[in-house]
Amino acid sequence: MVTRSRMERELLGALRELSEAELPLGELFTRLNVLLREPLGVDASCWHGTDPATGLVTSTVMENLDPRGFERAAYLELWAPEPLTFAGLRASGQRVGSLRRAAGEKLDESARYRELIAPFGFGDELRVNFDLPSGCWGAATFLRATDRGPYTERELGMMERFSAHIGQMLWRSYQGTVPKGEGQPLPGIAVLGPRGQLVSADPRAEAVLAELAETSPSSTGVPSGVITVAEHARGLGAAGRRDVPSRSRVRTRTGQWLTLHASLLEGRPDGQVAIVVAPATPAEVLPMALMSLGLTAREQDVAILVAQGHTTDTIARTLAITPATVQDHLKAIFTKARVRSRREFIAQLVGMSAGPQGVARGA
Repeated sequence: MVTRSRMERELLGALRELSEAELPLGELFTRLNVLLREPLGVDASCWHGTDPATGLVTSTVMENLDPRGFERAAYLELWAPEPLTFAGLRASGQRVGSLRRAAGEKLDESARYRELIAPFGFGDELRVNFDLPSGCWGAATFLRATDRGPYTERELGMMERFSAHIGQMLWRSYQGTVPKGEGQPLPGIAVLGPRGQLVSADPRAEAVLAELAETSPSSTGVPSGVITVAEHARGLGAAGRRDVPSRSRVRTRTGQWLTLHASLLEGRPDGQVAIVVAPATPAEVLPMALMSLGLTAREQDVAILVAQGHTTDTIARTLAITPATVQDHLKAIFTKARVRSRREFIAQLVGMSAGPQGVARGA
């Protein structure tokens, strides 16, 4: 009989082997799902690539779920009062949580449970953010049939232990660069209707939508990253925060970083949303470049000031730390970037943010 501790050791070994395969993100999610399905008791799943800076969903791989529910799921995730969301889990300082544990006796008050979970024979939902100190590298939702019972504390603990390993794997998928493209494409514009359907798009936006198309498309055919940033704008509008930008970065299959900017056309959360698709500027790519090196949040603060040409003393005053602490951060930054000086580090950042940035393995 295989003990749980032995099973976890074997699973950890399989995860380490998978981390060496350097697979495209979609295939990596599929392989991870196969590994975790039985140990976690999973009957359906949804894996997400995310914008490392904001945690907003940029891509989706589903198993045994109806993609027609994605628009509603995005709405409930981003601007409805739900007991368990990716953002709420992150704000609580936890990586892993279950819906039944979060909702307690008020499970039926969850619209997601009533509309998207219980009607399809599922009884509980486990959510996990694959966050590291350097950024938000992905997320996943696991559902199980009602007759299996709720997720146990042991299963939540196992996923907690594996989450950092998976986060490291996803972080590695963002590393590296691709050759520069031939010139910068012009921005594109797409308009989504109240139900997430594509109302109109110019040729550039149409090309981007085709490039971001997923194996598990939504019912509208619009990529999940585009739907997510649109729902984010709707949520901000409903909360009276229209002055807060709704923006997310996504990668194309060729590794180019694009920025999606969403805004409410009629000023109403239930109206049309305009999505401007534009090549990410060097300033927008820079945080991604720093995160891809595995820098912590504080190391990123120091690195940005270094890139701006500030001295050690100026950085120390700006961040309210000692010059010695700045030097310690610089040593860590140079080690992770595999450089020996500020000059080499800045040259590397310029190379990472000057052209289409991403990985040779498509998102």
